[in-house]
Amino acid sequence: MRFFIALLLSSSLYAENSKVLCELDGTYSITYKDIKKTYLSEGIEFFKNLATQTQQSLFLLQRAKTSFASEDWEKDKMYIVQYWEADTENEKFKSLVHTFDPSPIWINPSASWSSQVTKNGIEVTHSMKSGEEHPLFPDYDVDFYRVTNSFNWYTGKGKIEADIWLKNKEDSKNSDPKVEVRASGQCAPQKKKF
Repeated sequence: MRFFIALLLSSSLYAENSKVLCELDGTYSITYKDIKKTYLSEGIEFFKNLATQTQQSLFLLQRAKTSFASEDWEKDKMYIVQYWEADTENEKFKSLVHTFDPSPIWINPSASWSSQVTKNGIEVTHSMKSGEEHPLFPDYDVDFYRVTNSFNWYTGKGKIEADIWLKNKEDSKNSDPKVEVRASGQCAPQKKKF
């Protein structure tokens, strides 16, 4: 089953567009375990309430995930294709379409997003606010939602990183899904020189 998400942005109609295809291999992991009550769970409260995600909040998220044993995560292989369109002359983002196989059901196609041109390439981040109801699963509220696609002009590589933590509204134990997607791969045909 393929999951299709499309984002379209329009900028200058006269810019020279370039299409970049990235094929990514990675893993889709999910656990329903709850975090033990430690300073890490208190740290999660810190980043859940931030309006924007900072490097410190992402560090706390990674630390919180270490409280789960590797056997707590169900891992499956995943294949992702990113279709980027960019203004190559000005190195500006135009649009991104990506597909997942198999498709993770927790991805929200209408999550708010932002794009950023970095010194090495392009990054598009989808996010939802903490406490917001998940539109595909009305029994769940969002604890943390971040899906980041990136493309590097110089290495010719693409990447996706997703962390989605949901909370069951009935507050039942061990029913809160925590999803992680990590994938990377080669892109064609763009590659710039330093």
